[in-house]
Amino acid sequence: MDLSQWFSDQLTSSAEGYIWSVEQFSPEQRFITPPTKFGEWSPARHVFHMYSYEQHIALPSMRIWLDEPFPYEGHDYKADMLKEEKAWNEGQHTFEELLENFRTVRAEQVVLLQQFSEAIWDEKRKTIWGDVSLKWIVTKTLQHTAEHTNDVLRMALFWKPES
Repeated sequence: MDLSQWFSDQLTSSAEGYIWSVEQFSPEQRFITPPTKFGEWSPARHVFHMYSYEQHIALPSMRIWLDEPFPYEGHDYKADMLKEEKAWNEGQHTFEELLENFRTVRAEQVVLLQQFSEAIWDEKRKTIWGDVSLKWIVTKTLQHTAEHTNDVLRMALFWKPES
């Protein structure tokens, strides 16, 4: 199996599914925080998080296998989330810009996949998750996408804001 091509197809398809899921909300709903049973984030905040995660965690993690330096010395997940929340609160975001940012960073990952040989996929390297393989890193991105697609689709199907 050509893992570069397989993961390319999966990252492309899962991004399309994720984008479709967040586009199910009316423009008025996209920035509204839902009831607690649907989580703490609006659909737009989910998109911001997906972009932020992929820009600052997933993409740099993939680059480790291109011999770029380990970017996570002293990594603190809680501090990262606070920094992300601050960036969200201080930013002026349009839904279209959020989606475009996500599309761009996901496309960068898809292009990067073509640089990896079959021999490197199972090689373990130091990451924020410990010593894991490139296959694990890209699979984590798929899992994260599925998790947020589920969260957003649950809201789209069952959250009925007051009219």
